[in-house]
Amino acid sequence: MPRRRWHCAHLYWYYWAMVGRKEKGPSPFRAAAGKGLPATYQTRILDFAGMDRTAGDKYLSAYAGLYCRVQRRLFADVAAGRSAVSLKQDYLRHYRIPARMFNGVRVSLEGKVASVREQQLLRRDELQRRISRAQVQIAEAGEEGRRDWLHQKRRRLGNLKGNLEGLESDIQAGRIRLCFGSRKLWRKQYNLEANGYPGHEDWLRDWRSARSDEFFVLGSRDETGGCQLCVATVPEDGSLTLRLRLPDALAGGHGKHLVIPGIRFKYGYEQVLAALESNAEYGAFRRQYGELAARHSGLGQAISYRFKRDARGWRVFATTSLAGAPVVTDNARGAIGVDLNADHLAVSESDGDGNPVNSFSVPLVTYGKSRHQAEALIGDAVVGIVAHAREVGKPIVLEKLDFRQKKAVLEGESPRYSRMLSSFSYAKVQACFLSRGIRQGVEVHQVNPAFSSVIGRVKFMERYGLSVHQAAALTLARRFLGCSEGIPLQRVCPVGNGVRVAFSVPARKRVKHVWTLWGCVLEQLRPALAAQRRLGKRRRGPNPVRAPA
Repeated sequence: MPRRRWHCAHLYWYYWAMVGRKEKGPSPFRAAAGKGLPATYQTRILDFAGMDRTAGDKYLSAYAGLYCRVQRRLFADVAAGRSAVSLKQDYLRHYRIPARMFNGVRVSLEGKVASVREQQLLRRDELQRRISRAQVQIAEAGEEGRRDWLHQKRRRLGNLKGNLEGLESDIQAGRIRLCFGSRKLWRKQYNLEANGYPGHEDWLRDWRSARSDEFFVLGSRDETGGCQLCVATVPEDGSLTLRLRLPDALAGGHGKHLVIPGIRFKYGYEQVLAALESNAEYGAFRRQYGELAARHSGLGQAISYRFKRDARGWRVFATTSLAGAPVVTDNARGAIGVDLNADHLAVSESDGDGNPVNSFSVPLVTYGKSRHQAEALIGDAVVGIVAHAREVGKPIVLEKLDFRQKKAVLEGESPRYSRMLSSFSYAKVQACFLSRGIRQGVEVHQVNPAFSSVIGRVKFMERYGLSVHQAAALTLARRFLGCSEGIPLQRVCPVGNGVRVAFSVPARKRVKHVWTLWGCVLEQLRPALAAQRRLGKRRRGPNPVRAPA
């Protein structure tokens, strides 16, 4: 094949491998925007109609106690091999609950079981990575003659293998270990004094309260107000009034309904009102044109409610589908690449041809922060980037990373670096970008970040005056646009402190991908980068904060 024809064929294959692959399946943005992004809003319950707050809280606690008792019994029956669907009529008669309440119990339990099954697979993968890491460390300790360290690593390897064997047994047998009330609180009974309990009765009171502190009300768009058992109405004052249907087992003293007025959501109140309005339109459309036409009308939204008790009382969570805003971004204008690091987000904007037009960094340090503080910092960082993307009309490109492998090999790194990387949540950043992007009509895509750092360092860092992370972000944006990643003719790479290292490229073969050559370049640059890192460590002093490679 002539060289020019082979080159065109290679570019065609490269385009479909890196860009055309998006046609094989929907992107996370397209999938979430197509079916509606679930959004949850919460507020605190402060008042009840016809009774004081203490009496109303007791009714909610009684509802939660019955709900959780049914859920625990259903979990035991399903674990024994019985079908939840076949048990429905027996549960309705025995516990005197409505059918929709049983459906809510079943759906909530199925979600918990599915979460445990997924966690088992993730835990098995993590244990396998840790075992491989421990075996490598044992071999290194044997070569160095460190007998004390070798003994401890062998003990750790034995514990990891024992945990993996037990987990494999649970997965093969389909065994689900689910503790209602949390394992942490369950273990506190074995050391009461250290955990602040004068006696076992005090712990038992907290245990029973923790096992019955919430209940879930399942919604459907075919029902009044999007939920049959908890109907929301809008009175003249503009707030929401919830009418909770009590099961027959609890309706003797108060009646069939518990009315909760004055519900106001600080955030998302407009979305909840829009869902209620859509449900009203769905009902009118169904009465006029029939059930079949209404189902294909696109009207109506299910609204599910979760009631949760904490130290201050009860809260209510409303969950509905968030309609995505019209997409305002276009790939022809370019893309905005975002490189995620443990202490900042590096952002690089390119035009339609892949040329950089803007670069900046957004500080994001979650080390030492609580969960809520970290979520607030992530939200603030994402809001600014998405607002800029909406202003320029360009999609956002993230790197598709898996930090489980990084966290599995943290042993042996500096303690401060390990804690900082462990505190970084890539999943939260990704979810925040996706949620904010759908709200603002900004597309969010993911690409494979393979060799993005070395490509950015070699091709773009010195050429455009970017940091290594901003250059990597530019590589992500160009990769999404389908730009070339060929190795430049000038085979020199800056490694820091004004040092530049020359590298060579092996003879190219037609069957090899360009990433194979970039892998060879990275192997040649790795010793120089490590030396510069050690030099910077000595200059900064002890306990440096290093960013992940």
